[in-house]
Amino acid sequence: MSFIELRLLDRLAIGTQGGPTWSTRQVALASGIVRRNAQRSRPLYRFAILYQNLMPDQHRAVRDAFNACRGGAFGFRLRDPSDFEATAEAFAIGTGASQTVQLTKSYAWGPESVARPIRKPNAGVVITANGTPIAATVDTTTGMATFTAPATHIIRWTGTFDVPVRFEADEQIWSFNRAAQSLVLSADMPLIEDLSA
Repeated sequence: MSFIELRLLDRLAIGTQGGPTWSTRQVALASGIVRRNAQRSRPLYRFAILYQNLMPDQHRAVRDAFNACRGGAFGFRLRDPSDFEATAEAFAIGTGASQTVQLTKSYAWGPESVARPIRKPNAGVVITANGTPIAATVDTTTGMATFTAPATHIIRWTGTFDVPVRFEADEQIWSFNRAAQSLVLSADMPLIEDLSA
């Protein structure tokens, strides 16, 4: 398993769709009540590159990336246009000693919340302790932040991030576009979050 630390086409957001998916086990009882059990502790992200929305140069870039990644063998970065920023996200409490902590982003509604690990932040992440910027090192390939902050201070981060993904299929279908006199993708390209990255 390998990962290529490049984002597939910054403009690809125009031709993608997708987002978080959950897995819920549902069992219908004789009484009509349905028992539900979440099978995941966090969402799994899925996307699809919509072939009809890509320009000719983008078709070539997707083809090149697909072959270089050997289909689904290598992962890469993708920007989710609906969710790629974090603003003052709390992710740790200071201890007074050096800490290395995973960046996370929380999603809350009512009494429920879920924390998502952010494993592919971009350069320029700002770390604060009780609102004051502190010196920190952030590994953009893992999302691990190393810092020293006063005990009990709330540690937050602000920045942008990508989703690690891979091609879900090992096949890419092309067709000849007579009007454009060029080859174009003739089927959507499904992507799935690469949890091994």
